[in-house]
Amino acid sequence: MTISLKADIGDNFCYAPWTNIHINTTGTYKTCCAGTEEIGDLRQIPIQDLLTNKKLIQIKNSLYENHSHVNCNICSRQEKHSAVSERTWYNNIAENQIIVIDNLDNQSLQNLDIRWSNTCNLSCVYCDYEASSQWAILKNQPISRLDYSSTLPDILEFIQSHKSTIKNLALLGGEPLLQKENSDLLDVIDDNVHINVITNLSVPLDNNKIFKKLLDKKNVMWDISFETVEERFDYVRHGSSWNIMLKNIGYLTKEIKQKPGHNIGVTSQYCVYNALTLSTLHEFFLDNKLPNIRWNELHYPDILSVVNLPQHHINIAIKELECSLEYNLQPVQQRFIKDMQRTLQSINSITEDCRDLNKWHQQREETYWPTANLKFKNLWKEYSN
Repeated sequence: MTISLKADIGDNFCYAPWTNIHINTTGTYKTCCAGTEEIGDLRQIPIQDLLTNKKLIQIKNSLYENHSHVNCNICSRQEKHSAVSERTWYNNIAENQIIVIDNLDNQSLQNLDIRWSNTCNLSCVYCDYEASSQWAILKNQPISRLDYSSTLPDILEFIQSHKSTIKNLALLGGEPLLQKENSDLLDVIDDNVHINVITNLSVPLDNNKIFKKLLDKKNVMWDISFETVEERFDYVRHGSSWNIMLKNIGYLTKEIKQKPGHNIGVTSQYCVYNALTLSTLHEFFLDNKLPNIRWNELHYPDILSVVNLPQHHINIAIKELECSLEYNLQPVQQRFIKDMQRTLQSINSITEDCRDLNKWHQQREETYWPTANLKFKNLWKEYSN
């Protein structure tokens, strides 16, 4: 008896548990980056054993029967705000085609979402120690360097055995250009696989082995991660600088000039750092010939979510979203902006002022960067009380 996986099973269905491998920064295997259930530790348990894990089979059973599962709570929450979620992404990537498998624990591998560890050179304001080794140092909660020496060969062998069906590879972190395992991984990835690397692009590129191997691949989307520009960039992306960013964007642009399968974009978190100046930011990108922005809604920490601002500021954010539609945005981003408009228009905020927002930043500044000159209250005066 065979099993047919298909999108019309229902709204709770998602292809990801069958088509995706996700390795997160603590070394654990999950269905996807939004999944809340950790299946097991890939540093200690062979990947084949994790694919038949009871917890994973339970998730698959629930989705196949169109039942909600706690593992999918983040996607359910996102879908209430907008049409964009990890679930919709995986369903779109699978092109809503029927996938036939022999049993529920089979894998029809199409996508790899790899973030081997929290190794990173930045301590971005909204980040934390799980995704940044610099934050781990600041918080005195270091995650020891993950050792995959006993399981990495099996992981790579499993991936290589599915080489013919793998369509997409996402490299994240931490900072993927600093994760040494990516060098071995790229050796077993077909040159034609679509690679999406989300990088802070704030590391030296000239002698970076992973950067050079990525340049040799045929289809790479370079997603540079940042939310705003100039001094505000320097504040949010602690450890980098706007000058470094511009220099590295220029270097990358030059290196891929004769590579038609390589493209550069910017992946940004829609949040309090850009919501009230969104159209100005789009104009800045256009005037300075910077790459297109791909927006995602920042949900955590909650204090930075636009939906938690006072009503007066939400109204400004709505107008900024409307003005941003005048710029040459890609269809998926136009959809995101329209969805965010609808979400914000449905909110009657009970937040009276921005005192908590300013206090949160002040506490972080005093605790982690007491000598830094840049302060939130000076850079974002629109939130002053």
